[in-house]
Amino acid sequence: MQVILTGKAVDDLNRLYRFLAAKNPAAAAKAVGAIKSALNELAVFPAQGRYFDDVYREWPIPFGSRGYLVLYRIEADTVFIVALRHQLEERYS
Repeated sequence: MQVILTGKAVDDLNRLYRFLAAKNPAAAAKAVGAIKSALNELAVFPAQGRYFDDVYREWPIPFGSRGYLVLYRIEADTVFIVALRHQLEERYS
């Protein structure tokens, strides 16, 4: 499976990085690494996420005491990452 980040997902990843980097640049780099590693796992096992609705799935990525959530959809042999957020955020932006 191929994993593709939409423009929105790239914006989310950059936003999450900038937020954490302002407080702790080393942790921000580790967070991005954890997210990228998790996305590689989705390429191998794309159906592991829970259903979010009829189209999308959601998958948690542990990091520190909380973590991140990935919203994605599967089409043929491609996993489209449509959004990312921190678990403390109320919803996807």
